[in-house]
Amino acid sequence: MPSLRKRLMALDPTTVSTVLSLLPTILEQANKTIEKIKKGKRKDGMPEGTVADARDPAARIAELEAAAVQQAEAVKLLAEQHAITIEALRKEAARLDRRLRLMTAVAMGGVALGLGSLVIALNLLFR
Repeated sequence: MPSLRKRLMALDPTTVSTVLSLLPTILEQANKTIEKIKKGKRKDGMPEGTVADARDPAARIAELEAAAVQQAEAVKLLAEQHAITIEALRKEAARLDRRLRLMTAVAMGGVALGLGSLVIALNLLFR
């Protein structure tokens, strides 16, 4: 019966869609970070004959620090979204577990009443 229980504990489609909706955000942030790293490597790995970046190194460091802070905030936001999603999944699982227990109790009561009624009917029939 564990397979039946697993099927009954299936997640609500809206909960699943919430989890799946976070994946593009994560991929987008990862792609942005990769592009920034690639751009930084291109500028640092220039051949000797090319013109160097005219910006002040302090300004470049400040820019990189700001980008790092922005990435940290994005990661924090994603972590908060994941925490909310996990909490929603836990609540949904608990609700489904309660519902399964209730339906099992109702079914057991129905079987007990049915058997009792069958015994009474057979006693009345064979009197």
